[in-house]
Order: sequence, then C-alpha cells, then structure tokens
Amino acid sequence: MTGSTTAAEEVANLIVEGNAALLAGDAYDARQRFRRALELDPERVEAWIGLAGTVRPYREKREHLQRALTINPEHPEARAVLAQVEARLAAGEVLAPGGGRGKREPEGLLAKSKAAPPETEVEVETEVEAEEPETTNELLSCYVHPDRDTGLRCTGCERPICSECATRAAVGQLCPECAKVRRPVNYQVGSSEILIAGAIAFFFSFIVSYVALELLVRIFILIGFIIAFFIGPIVGDFMVRLVDRGTKNKRGKPIQLALGIGYSLGVLPWILLHFLILGFPFALVVFSVMAVKTALTRVS
Repeated sequence: MTGSTTAAEEVANLIVEGNAALLAGDAYDARQRFRRALELDPERVEAWIGLAGTVRPYREKREHLQRALTINPEHPEARAVLAQVEARLAAGEVLAPGGGRGKREPEGLLAKSKAAPPETEVEVETEVEAEEPETTNELLSCYVHPDRDTGLRCTGCERPICSECATRAAVGQLCPECAKVRRPVNYQVGSSEILIAGAIAFFFSFIVSYVALELLVRIFILIGFIIAFFIGPIVGDFMVRLVDRGTKNKRGKPIQLALGIGYSLGVLPWILLHFLILGFPFALVVFSVMAVKTALTRVS
C-alpha cells in the first residue's frame, strides 16, 4: 500500500514539474518528466496531455491526445486540445511553432499538377496561384520587435509574435506576457529574490569555505578529497534550504545564476589566500564544485 501511494505521489509530482518546465519554455525537460510519469502510470490522462504539448508535429500531438481520450473519452481538456490540433491539421499545418513552420502541399492539386500534360502547364500554374493565399500565413510585425515580420500569433491574446518571443504551449505558442502569467508562481522571479539568493549564497559560502579549508586541507589532508565528495552535496542541499526560506521557494535560471555567482565569490578569497601561502587547495575546490552542482540541480 505504501509503495503504490509513493508511486502515485511521484507521478503527480512529475506531472506538476513537467507542466512547470513546459510553461517555462523547457520542452525537453518537460518531455522527460511526462514520459517518466507514463512509465509509472500509463493510464494517467494528464501525462498524455502534457506530453502532447512537448512535441511539435501535429500528428504526434494527435496520437498522444487520442491515447488520453481512449483512457477517458469525456476528458474536457483533451477533447478541446484535440479539436484545435485537428483544426491545424485540416488547415494544412504540419508543425507547431517553435522553429520552421511546415505546410503540406494540397494533395489534389499536387496530383493534378503531376498528371497534367505539358500543354496545360499554364492552366496548372493559374490554379496554383489561385489557391496559394489559402496556404500562406499573413505576415504581421512582432509587437515586441516591430522590425521582424511573422506569421505567428499568441494563442492567448492573439497578438503577433516572432519565433524569439514565442513560448511553446500545449497548442500553439504564447507571447512573453501570457507565458509569464501562466508560469507557476515559484518560477516568477523578481530582482529582489535574485539579490537575496545571491547574498545568502555568498555569506554561506564565505563561512562554510573557511571551515572546509581548515578541515579538508589542514586537518584531513590525506582523505580530504574523499570527504569533499560526500560532504559537498550535503552542504549544497543545506544552502538551498536557506535560499528557499529567503526567496519563498523560487526556482529557475535566475536563481541558479545567483547561487552560482554568490557561492563562487564567497569561496574565491579563501582559494586565492591558500594558493598564495600554501598552494592550490584542491580539496576545497572539489568540495565547492560538489556543493554548487547539487544546489543548481535543486533549484532548476
């Protein structure tokens, strides 16, 4: 009973993390989490819907959504998203925005042009020109970068956006404002949280690095490297707990950057001091690398 409960909780956490990664623009990480969730529970509808949002081909999206509806035919979100995907496919679109945008050649017209004899070439070209407006997108100017032409629109507010501004969603793409609104609260990081995270990392690193220098380099000289490998991750995890208290569990690349810079600035004076007096403190560097690596992974 305990094992099944733990597995169910892990699946739920993976889905939450996958949705957060998707809204943060990291489709690869989101896809890995949804797939892991489906390995644990292949009948989880939310995971199939989330997985559909991580892929660009509309046919692949349709397959994932159809699988979700096979499990729960009345699921409202799966039905709504599938309807949008079917509409995109019916319009001749192949790939969801996020790079190049694919279009299919109208099958009837393609067959007709191939079968037509040379003397009817002018007539075929006329038909192609007549149908071309139906398969091309209207070029607009990105509202963030007015000098860039685009055929993309935000699926949330319908404003035109370029590929650089677009954040992939379950269907279509979102502009920076809509993506920020839909982003989980703990991924909405302000300048104050960044400064707090950096300050905590700096002072924590400055104090802990001195203690580590005394223990690893001066006392446990022979086994300092071994201790560093085991103690470093523990220290990194503890630092994240302190940062979580100061930033209210903020996550994302800005927090990672603040932690990395803050910790590096805190340990650097001790490394330089020891290098000038006694030599390079390899054990302290290993300890610091393990601590920072653990911390950055935790706040990703």
